[in-house]
Amino acid sequence: MHEVPDTVAIDVVLLPPGPIMDMAIGANRTLLAGNPDGGIRLDGENCLPHISVAMLPTKRGDIPEITAKVGRIARQCSPMAMTIDAVAKHRARTGETISVFHILRSEILQLFHKTVMNAIAPYTAPPAGPLMFVGEVSAPSIDCLLRFTKTSAYERYSPHITLGFGDLPELIPGIDFPARFEATRAAICHLGGHCTCRRVLAEFDLGAGARATHSRATRR
Repeated sequence: MHEVPDTVAIDVVLLPPGPIMDMAIGANRTLLAGNPDGGIRLDGENCLPHISVAMLPTKRGDIPEITAKVGRIARQCSPMAMTIDAVAKHRARTGETISVFHILRSEILQLFHKTVMNAIAPYTAPPAGPLMFVGEVSAPSIDCLLRFTKTSAYERYSPHITLGFGDLPELIPGIDFPARFEATRAAICHLGGHCTCRRVLAEFDLGAGARATHSRATRR
């Protein structure tokens, strides 16, 4: 178990199933082959491919209540059908290109996002700099966390799976779009550099009860 700071950067996420995880990790390896210092190295344990739903800094002591609220929402939400329709790219504030799997924003996904955002927004804490994160973190990562509500939430919500830094080809051998899958798991993650999901603090099965593991988040 890892230590969680007094103020912690968290991300409520949807975790894609194994084949989509593997697809994202494979795309990330393609990016790293052309940019070994890309900074994002996805894997199945310590840097999880994910779909961000709601991101904020919060107090460690509030994580049990956040876990309970997200758990209730997850239990009331059936597994969600999702579609990756393309590789998308955008320019980071640092000027670097970031490649992602773009996911169509269905009504149920938008509703899940809005419901989670409204439930956890009251737990937003004043930021505490790099100590909120796992490991080393840059100023743009902190800025991404703090600007999420303004730039990436509600009507601006654009679901995606971040693949890494670099210009990924739109046609990838072995991957055909659209790629359809069902999301059955949600989680609360402790963020690392580049707002990657580095540690799972709690995990939930959509529509089938919660496997709360928030005791990890209360350790000093």
